[in-house]
Amino acid sequence: MGANRRYGQEERAVAPPREGGGVRHVWVSLSRYESDAYPGLVIEWRRESQGWVARVAFVPGKEGEGTLVEQWVSASRLRPAGPRPSAG
Repeated sequence: MGANRRYGQEERAVAPPREGGGVRHVWVSLSRYESDAYPGLVIEWRRESQGWVARVAFVPGKEGEGTLVEQWVSASRLRPAGPRPSAG
């Protein structure tokens, strides 16, 4: 995706699927702040004119408090599952 200009780190976005879909666990960042990332599940992928997008199910809010949301999210807003992304 490119280097993070502020911290000099390489950004790791979720790679779109090669063949046959690709259900996987991800972190969903709806804003530019990593501290606002929510655990989610990729349901399906599609290619649009701007690039890859994923249909993702996630629960925004603190520690799972909230309502289940299902929406299309740009692949650049997704990170592979693992430890919660750090705030800074």
